[in-house]
Amino acid sequence: MKLLTRELAQKIVERTMGIINRNINVMNEKGIIIGSGDSSRINQVHDGAVEVIERGNIVEIDEEEAQFIKGAKPGVNLPIYFKNKIVGVVGITGKPEEVRGFGLLIKMAAEMILEQAFLMEQIQWDERLKEEILHQLITGEITSDPWFKERAKTLSIDLDVPRVAVILELRSNSLTEETMSNKKKKVLAILKSLIEPDDLLTLVYTNEIILLKKIRLKGMDWDKNHLLHQLNVWKSRLYHSAKVKLKIGIGTYYQDFKRLSQSYDEAKKTLKVGLTLYPDEDIYWYQEMGFPILIQQISNMNNHPLLELYKKILSKDKKGELQQTLKVFIEENGEINKTTERLFIHRNTLHYRLDKIKEITGKDPKKLNELIELYTSMLIYILGND
Repeated sequence: MKLLTRELAQKIVERTMGIINRNINVMNEKGIIIGSGDSSRINQVHDGAVEVIERGNIVEIDEEEAQFIKGAKPGVNLPIYFKNKIVGVVGITGKPEEVRGFGLLIKMAAEMILEQAFLMEQIQWDERLKEEILHQLITGEITSDPWFKERAKTLSIDLDVPRVAVILELRSNSLTEETMSNKKKKVLAILKSLIEPDDLLTLVYTNEIILLKKIRLKGMDWDKNHLLHQLNVWKSRLYHSAKVKLKIGIGTYYQDFKRLSQSYDEAKKTLKVGLTLYPDEDIYWYQEMGFPILIQQISNMNNHPLLELYKKILSKDKKGELQQTLKVFIEENGEINKTTERLFIHRNTLHYRLDKIKEITGKDPKKLNELIELYTSMLIYILGND
Protein backbone atom coordinates (compact mmCIF):
# COMPACT_ATOMS: atom_id res chain seq x y z
CA MET A 1 0.00 0.00 0.00
CA LYS A 2 1.46 3.36 -1.05
CA LEU A 3 1.35 5.64 1.98
CA LEU A 4 2.36 9.05 0.67
CA THR A 5 -0.03 9.66 -2.22
CA ARG A 6 -0.36 12.90 -4.20
CA GLU A 7 -3.68 13.63 -2.52
CA LEU A 8 -2.21 13.18 0.94
CA ALA A 9 0.89 15.21 0.05
CA GLN A 10 -1.26 18.13 -1.08
CA LYS A 11 -3.31 17.85 2.10
CA ILE A 12 -0.10 18.14 4.15
CA VAL A 13 0.87 21.23 2.11
CA GLU A 14 -2.49 22.93 2.57
CA ARG A 15 -2.71 22.24 6.28
CA THR A 16 0.81 23.42 7.10
CA MET A 17 0.70 26.47 4.81
CA GLY A 18 -2.49 27.48 6.55
CA ILE A 19 -0.45 27.88 9.73
CA ILE A 20 2.93 28.98 8.36
CA ASN A 21 2.97 31.67 5.70
CA ARG A 22 5.69 29.94 3.68
CA ASN A 23 5.67 27.67 0.65
CA ILE A 24 5.75 23.98 1.53
CA ASN A 25 6.84 21.12 -0.72
CA VAL A 26 6.31 17.42 -0.18
CA MET A 27 8.47 14.93 -2.05
CA ASN A 28 7.99 11.19 -2.43
CA GLU A 29 10.51 8.44 -1.67
CA LYS A 30 12.27 9.20 -4.97
CA GLY A 31 12.63 12.92 -4.32
CA ILE A 32 9.93 13.97 -6.81
CA ILE A 33 7.73 16.88 -5.73
CA ILE A 34 4.16 15.56 -5.43
CA GLY A 35 2.63 18.35 -3.33
CA SER A 36 3.45 22.05 -3.30
CA GLY A 37 2.08 25.51 -2.71
CA ASP A 38 3.66 26.33 -6.07
CA SER A 39 1.87 24.12 -8.62
CA SER A 40 4.58 24.80 -11.25
CA ARG A 41 7.02 22.71 -9.20
CA ILE A 42 4.89 19.52 -9.20
CA ASN A 43 6.66 16.49 -10.76
CA GLN A 44 10.12 18.15 -10.59
CA VAL A 45 12.98 16.20 -9.05
CA HIS A 46 14.22 17.91 -5.90
CA ASP A 47 17.92 17.11 -5.48
CA GLY A 48 17.84 18.37 -1.90
CA ALA A 49 15.14 15.81 -1.11
CA VAL A 50 17.17 13.08 -2.82
CA GLU A 51 20.10 13.95 -0.54
CA VAL A 52 17.82 13.79 2.54
CA ILE A 53 16.67 10.30 1.51
CA GLU A 54 20.23 9.10 0.92
CA ARG A 55 21.64 10.55 4.16
CA GLY A 56 18.58 10.18 6.37
CA ASN A 57 19.25 13.63 7.82
CA ILE A 58 17.96 17.20 7.57
CA VAL A 59 19.39 19.13 4.62
CA GLU A 60 19.52 22.91 4.61
CA ILE A 61 20.05 24.85 1.39
CA ASP A 62 21.06 28.50 1.40
CA GLU A 63 20.76 30.91 -1.50
CA GLU A 64 24.26 30.19 -2.79
CA GLU A 65 23.85 26.39 -2.70
CA ALA A 66 20.42 26.60 -4.35
CA GLN A 67 22.07 27.84 -7.54
CA PHE A 68 23.86 24.52 -7.96
CA ILE A 69 21.13 22.09 -6.88
CA LYS A 70 18.52 20.95 -9.41
CA GLY A 71 14.91 21.83 -8.56
CA ALA A 72 15.87 23.44 -5.27
CA LYS A 73 15.27 26.79 -3.64
CA PRO A 74 16.67 28.07 -0.35
CA GLY A 75 15.04 26.29 2.57
CA VAL A 76 15.08 23.37 4.98
CA ASN A 77 14.24 19.77 3.98
CA LEU A 78 13.39 17.09 6.52
CA PRO A 79 12.75 13.34 6.21
CA ILE A 80 9.20 12.07 6.78
CA TYR A 81 9.31 8.82 8.74
CA PHE A 82 6.66 6.15 9.02
CA LYS A 83 7.38 3.10 11.17
CA ASN A 84 11.09 4.00 11.24
CA LYS A 85 11.33 4.20 7.46
CA ILE A 86 11.73 7.30 5.30
CA VAL A 87 8.70 7.53 3.02
CA GLY A 88 9.19 11.08 1.76
CA VAL A 89 10.56 14.54 2.45
CA VAL A 90 8.92 17.79 3.50
CA GLY A 91 10.55 21.10 2.70
CA ILE A 92 9.89 24.71 3.67
CA THR A 93 11.04 27.49 1.35
CA GLY A 94 13.01 30.42 2.78
CA LYS A 95 16.32 31.40 4.31
CA PRO A 96 17.38 28.52 6.59
CA GLU A 97 18.01 30.84 9.54
CA GLU A 98 14.45 32.17 9.19
CA VAL A 99 12.54 28.91 8.65
CA ARG A 100 14.70 26.48 10.64
CA GLY A 101 12.48 26.85 13.70
CA PHE A 102 9.42 25.78 11.73
CA GLY A 103 11.10 22.70 10.26
CA LEU A 104 10.50 20.21 13.05
CA LEU A 105 6.92 21.42 13.51
CA ILE A 106 6.22 20.83 9.81
CA LYS A 107 7.88 17.41 9.93
CA MET A 108 5.83 16.48 13.02
CA ALA A 109 2.60 17.67 11.39
CA ALA A 110 3.35 15.71 8.20
CA GLU A 111 4.07 12.50 10.12
CA MET A 112 0.92 12.91 12.22
CA ILE A 113 -1.22 13.42 9.10
CA LEU A 114 0.39 10.37 7.52
CA GLU A 115 -0.22 8.26 10.64
CA GLN A 116 -3.82 9.41 10.80
CA ALA A 117 -4.36 8.56 7.12
CA PHE A 118 -2.85 5.13 7.65
CA LEU A 119 -5.08 4.44 10.66
CA MET A 120 -8.17 5.53 8.73
CA GLU A 121 -7.19 3.31 5.82
CA GLN A 122 -6.59 0.42 8.23
CA ILE A 123 -9.98 0.95 9.87
CA GLN A 124 -11.70 1.04 6.48
CA TRP A 125 -9.84 -2.07 5.40
CA ASP A 126 -10.82 -3.90 8.59
CA GLU A 127 -14.43 -2.83 8.05
CA ARG A 128 -14.35 -4.25 4.53
CA LEU A 129 -12.93 -7.53 5.84
CA LYS A 130 -15.60 -7.65 8.55
CA GLU A 131 -18.24 -7.08 5.87
CA GLU A 132 -16.83 -10.05 3.96
CA ILE A 133 -16.86 -12.22 7.10
CA LEU A 134 -20.48 -11.26 7.77
CA HIS A 135 -21.42 -11.93 4.14
CA GLN A 136 -19.92 -15.41 4.36
CA LEU A 137 -21.73 -16.10 7.61
CA ILE A 138 -25.18 -15.17 6.30
CA THR A 139 -24.72 -16.91 2.95
CA GLY A 140 -23.04 -20.01 4.39
CA GLU A 141 -20.03 -19.59 2.06
CA ILE A 142 -17.49 -20.79 4.61
CA THR A 143 -14.91 -22.84 2.73
CA SER A 144 -12.19 -23.57 5.28
CA ASP A 145 -13.25 -23.69 8.91
CA PRO A 146 -9.79 -23.28 10.61
CA TRP A 147 -8.74 -20.55 8.18
CA PHE A 148 -12.07 -18.77 8.51
CA LYS A 149 -11.97 -18.76 12.32
CA GLU A 150 -8.38 -17.53 12.30
CA ARG A 151 -9.18 -14.67 9.95
CA ALA A 152 -12.20 -13.71 12.07
CA LYS A 153 -10.01 -13.76 15.18
CA THR A 154 -7.57 -11.25 13.65
CA LEU A 155 -10.54 -8.89 13.24
CA SER A 156 -11.56 -9.39 16.89
CA ILE A 157 -14.61 -11.46 15.91
CA ASP A 158 -15.20 -14.36 18.28
CA LEU A 159 -17.27 -16.89 16.34
CA ASP A 160 -18.07 -18.83 19.53
CA VAL A 161 -20.16 -15.93 20.87
CA PRO A 162 -23.86 -16.96 20.70
CA ARG A 163 -25.63 -14.92 18.02
CA VAL A 164 -28.96 -14.87 16.23
CA ALA A 165 -29.79 -13.26 12.87
CA VAL A 166 -31.96 -10.14 13.00
CA ILE A 167 -33.19 -8.13 10.00
CA LEU A 168 -34.17 -4.51 10.58
CA GLU A 169 -36.29 -2.93 7.85
CA LEU A 170 -36.36 0.87 7.85
CA ARG A 171 -39.67 2.62 7.33
CA SER A 172 -39.85 6.37 6.85
CA ASN A 173 -42.24 8.98 5.48
CA SER A 174 -39.32 10.41 3.48
CA LEU A 175 -39.68 9.06 -0.04
CA THR A 176 -36.72 10.56 -1.93
CA GLU A 177 -33.73 8.31 -2.44
CA GLU A 178 -31.29 10.97 -1.26
CA THR A 179 -33.21 11.63 1.96
CA MET A 180 -33.51 7.92 2.69
CA SER A 181 -29.78 7.46 2.05
CA ASN A 182 -28.99 10.15 4.62
CA LYS A 183 -31.41 8.56 7.06
CA LYS A 184 -29.70 5.19 6.65
CA LYS A 185 -26.34 6.75 7.50
CA LYS A 186 -27.86 8.37 10.57
CA VAL A 187 -29.56 5.14 11.59
CA LEU A 188 -26.29 3.21 11.25
CA ALA A 189 -24.47 5.78 13.37
CA ILE A 190 -27.15 5.51 16.08
CA LEU A 191 -27.18 1.71 15.97
CA LYS A 192 -23.39 1.55 16.22
CA SER A 193 -23.63 3.57 19.42
CA LEU A 194 -26.23 1.14 20.82
CA ILE A 195 -25.01 -2.32 19.81
CA GLU A 196 -22.71 -4.48 21.89
CA PRO A 197 -19.05 -5.04 20.87
CA ASP A 198 -19.78 -8.61 19.70
CA ASP A 199 -22.74 -7.60 17.51
CA LEU A 200 -22.04 -7.75 13.77
CA LEU A 201 -23.85 -5.11 11.73
CA THR A 202 -24.12 -4.36 8.02
CA LEU A 203 -26.33 -2.36 5.67
CA VAL A 204 -27.66 -3.93 2.48
CA TYR A 205 -28.57 -2.00 -0.66
CA THR A 206 -32.27 -1.83 0.12
CA ASN A 207 -33.71 -0.42 3.35
CA GLU A 208 -32.62 -3.44 5.37
CA ILE A 209 -29.95 -3.72 8.02
CA ILE A 210 -28.62 -7.16 8.85
CA LEU A 211 -27.50 -7.82 12.40
CA LEU A 212 -25.92 -10.93 13.85
CA LYS A 213 -26.94 -10.11 17.40
CA LYS A 214 -25.17 -11.36 20.47
CA ILE A 215 -27.68 -13.01 22.80
CA ARG A 216 -27.79 -14.15 26.40
CA LEU A 217 -28.12 -17.86 27.04
CA LYS A 218 -30.61 -19.09 29.60
CA GLY A 219 -29.74 -22.68 30.35
CA MET A 220 -30.11 -24.58 27.08
CA ASP A 221 -32.29 -21.83 25.62
CA TRP A 222 -31.73 -18.13 24.92
CA ASP A 223 -33.11 -15.10 26.71
CA LYS A 224 -35.69 -13.72 24.29
CA ASN A 225 -36.97 -11.15 26.78
CA HIS A 226 -33.56 -9.52 27.02
CA LEU A 227 -33.32 -9.28 23.23
CA LEU A 228 -36.88 -7.94 23.02
CA HIS A 229 -36.03 -5.23 25.54
CA GLN A 230 -32.96 -4.17 23.52
CA LEU A 231 -34.92 -4.06 20.27
CA ASN A 232 -37.66 -1.94 21.82
CA VAL A 233 -35.04 0.51 23.10
CA TRP A 234 -33.58 0.74 19.59
CA LYS A 235 -37.01 1.27 18.05
CA SER A 236 -37.75 4.12 20.42
CA ARG A 237 -34.34 5.76 19.95
CA LEU A 238 -34.47 5.59 16.16
CA TYR A 239 -37.99 6.91 15.97
CA HIS A 240 -37.24 9.92 18.17
CA SER A 241 -33.78 10.66 16.74
CA ALA A 242 -34.21 9.85 13.04
CA LYS A 243 -37.99 9.61 12.54
CA VAL A 244 -37.52 6.05 11.31
CA LYS A 245 -39.70 3.08 12.23
CA LEU A 246 -38.35 -0.46 12.39
CA LYS A 247 -39.92 -3.70 11.27
CA ILE A 248 -37.89 -6.59 12.67
CA GLY A 249 -37.58 -10.27 11.72
CA ILE A 250 -35.72 -12.64 14.06
CA GLY A 251 -34.38 -16.09 13.22
CA THR A 252 -33.53 -19.03 15.47
CA TYR A 253 -30.43 -19.41 17.63
CA TYR A 254 -28.12 -22.31 16.77
CA GLN A 255 -24.99 -23.28 18.69
CA ASP A 256 -22.90 -23.80 15.53
CA PHE A 257 -21.91 -20.46 13.95
CA LYS A 258 -22.12 -22.16 10.53
CA ARG A 259 -25.89 -22.21 10.94
CA LEU A 260 -26.14 -18.41 11.16
CA SER A 261 -26.98 -18.56 7.45
CA GLN A 262 -30.04 -20.64 8.35
CA SER A 263 -30.96 -18.17 11.08
CA TYR A 264 -30.65 -15.34 8.53
CA ASP A 265 -32.85 -17.17 6.03
CA GLU A 266 -35.45 -17.68 8.76
CA ALA A 267 -35.34 -14.00 9.77
CA LYS A 268 -35.86 -12.97 6.14
CA LYS A 269 -38.87 -15.27 5.66
CA THR A 270 -40.28 -14.27 9.04
CA LEU A 271 -40.16 -10.58 8.18
CA LYS A 272 -41.85 -11.15 4.81
CA VAL A 273 -44.67 -13.26 6.22
CA GLY A 274 -45.05 -11.10 9.34
CA LEU A 275 -45.51 -7.93 7.31
CA THR A 276 -48.21 -9.67 5.28
CA LEU A 277 -50.18 -11.23 8.14
CA TYR A 278 -49.61 -8.73 10.93
CA PRO A 279 -48.75 -5.34 9.37
CA ASP A 280 -49.58 -3.47 12.57
CA GLU A 281 -46.92 -5.32 14.56
CA ASP A 282 -43.22 -4.46 14.53
CA ILE A 283 -41.33 -7.53 15.77
CA TYR A 284 -41.71 -11.00 14.29
CA TRP A 285 -40.16 -14.21 15.67
CA TYR A 286 -39.54 -17.25 13.49
CA GLN A 287 -40.42 -19.59 16.33
CA GLU A 288 -43.88 -18.05 16.50
CA MET A 289 -44.49 -18.11 12.75
CA GLY A 290 -43.19 -21.48 11.63
CA PHE A 291 -46.52 -22.71 10.29
CA PRO A 292 -47.40 -19.64 8.17
CA ILE A 293 -43.85 -19.67 6.77
CA LEU A 294 -44.26 -23.35 5.87
CA ILE A 295 -47.51 -22.57 4.06
CA GLN A 296 -45.90 -19.62 2.27
CA GLN A 297 -43.26 -21.98 0.86
CA ILE A 298 -45.78 -24.38 -0.65
CA SER A 299 -45.43 -24.25 -4.41
CA ASN A 300 -48.47 -23.52 -6.61
CA MET A 301 -50.53 -22.34 -3.65
CA ASN A 302 -53.15 -20.86 -5.94
CA ASN A 303 -53.98 -24.36 -7.12
CA HIS A 304 -54.09 -25.95 -3.68
CA PRO A 305 -57.50 -27.60 -2.99
CA LEU A 306 -57.69 -26.17 0.55
CA LEU A 307 -57.77 -22.68 -0.96
CA GLU A 308 -61.37 -23.27 -2.05
CA LEU A 309 -62.56 -23.14 1.58
CA TYR A 310 -61.52 -19.53 2.07
CA LYS A 311 -62.67 -18.56 -1.41
CA LYS A 312 -66.16 -19.77 -0.49
CA ILE A 313 -66.11 -17.45 2.54
CA LEU A 314 -65.01 -14.55 0.36
CA SER A 315 -67.82 -15.11 -2.10
CA LYS A 316 -70.48 -14.92 0.65
CA ASP A 317 -68.85 -12.26 2.87
CA LYS A 318 -69.11 -8.92 1.10
CA LYS A 319 -68.70 -6.91 4.32
CA GLY A 320 -65.71 -8.92 5.51
CA GLU A 321 -67.27 -9.82 8.87
CA LEU A 322 -66.74 -13.57 8.52
CA GLN A 323 -63.12 -13.13 7.42
CA GLN A 324 -62.35 -10.88 10.39
CA THR A 325 -64.17 -13.20 12.78
CA LEU A 326 -62.24 -16.26 11.59
CA LYS A 327 -58.91 -14.42 11.84
CA VAL A 328 -59.51 -13.15 15.37
CA PHE A 329 -60.99 -16.50 16.50
CA ILE A 330 -57.77 -18.22 15.35
CA GLU A 331 -55.52 -15.58 16.95
CA GLU A 332 -57.37 -16.00 20.24
CA ASN A 333 -56.97 -19.79 20.12
CA GLY A 334 -60.70 -20.37 19.77
CA GLU A 335 -61.55 -18.71 23.08
CA ILE A 336 -65.09 -17.31 22.88
CA ASN A 337 -64.76 -14.54 25.49
CA LYS A 338 -61.51 -13.10 24.15
CA THR A 339 -62.81 -13.19 20.59
CA THR A 340 -66.03 -11.34 21.45
CA GLU A 341 -64.07 -8.73 23.43
CA ARG A 342 -61.76 -8.02 20.50
CA LEU A 343 -64.62 -7.87 17.98
CA PHE A 344 -66.95 -5.93 20.33
CA ILE A 345 -69.81 -8.34 19.61
CA HIS A 346 -72.20 -10.50 21.67
CA ARG A 347 -71.52 -14.20 22.20
CA ASN A 348 -74.61 -15.08 20.20
CA THR A 349 -73.34 -13.00 17.27
CA LEU A 350 -70.04 -14.87 17.37
CA HIS A 351 -71.78 -18.25 17.43
CA TYR A 352 -73.97 -17.15 14.51
CA ARG A 353 -70.92 -16.16 12.44
CA LEU A 354 -69.06 -19.38 13.24
CA ASP A 355 -72.13 -21.40 12.27
CA LYS A 356 -72.33 -19.37 9.06
CA ILE A 357 -68.71 -20.27 8.23
CA LYS A 358 -69.57 -23.94 8.81
CA GLU A 359 -72.61 -23.64 6.55
CA ILE A 360 -70.58 -22.03 3.74
CA THR A 361 -67.49 -24.24 3.91
CA GLY A 362 -68.66 -27.45 5.50
CA LYS A 363 -65.92 -27.01 8.13
CA ASP A 364 -66.76 -26.32 11.77
CA PRO A 365 -64.42 -23.69 13.32
CA LYS A 366 -65.26 -25.04 16.79
CA LYS A 367 -63.53 -28.35 15.94
CA LEU A 368 -59.75 -28.12 16.15
CA ASN A 369 -58.89 -30.22 13.11
CA GLU A 370 -61.40 -28.37 10.92
CA LEU A 371 -60.27 -25.00 12.28
CA ILE A 372 -56.74 -25.91 11.21
CA GLU A 373 -58.01 -26.54 7.69
CA LEU A 374 -59.75 -23.17 7.65
CA TYR A 375 -56.62 -21.49 9.00
CA THR A 376 -54.48 -23.16 6.36
CA SER A 377 -56.89 -22.11 3.61
CA MET A 378 -56.80 -18.52 4.86
CA LEU A 379 -52.98 -18.51 4.92
CA ILE A 380 -52.74 -19.95 1.42
CA TYR A 381 -55.01 -17.20 0.13
CA ILE A 382 -53.34 -14.30 1.95
CA LEU A 383 -49.73 -15.38 1.38
CA GLY A 384 -50.42 -16.53 -2.15
CA ASN A 385 -51.73 -13.11 -3.06
CA ASP A 386 -48.89 -11.20 -1.38
